[in-house]
Amino acid sequence: MDYVNAVIADKAQFDRELDTKQPVFVVFISHGCAACTDAMPRFMRISQRYEGQVKIMILDCAETPRHPSVDRIPMLLIYQDQQLQETVPGLGEQALEDAFKRFARLQIKGP
Repeated sequence: MDYVNAVIADKAQFDRELDTKQPVFVVFISHGCAACTDAMPRFMRISQRYEGQVKIMILDCAETPRHPSVDRIPMLLIYQDQQLQETVPGLGEQALEDAFKRFARLQIKGP
């Protein structure tokens, strides 16, 4: 799985990270957020089955400029061809499963 745990300094850098053929799943979290602490293990578990099929960026809101589509955390933004396709607030189990299935291009691994 291609994970980028990064600080994005500006829109140009964000756009460069989106410049890929794979879908890009951008997770916005904050280290002081209880909901984020609860959601990230679930996100990581589900995302492992789609290794090599999507690019994952995990961004700390405290260190990354605001994104207009992020009005709460945790929040998942899904990009395809550098265009925002979907937002998934809260990172619920079924919403994550559905999003990965829709955007992953290959067969999933494991049960």
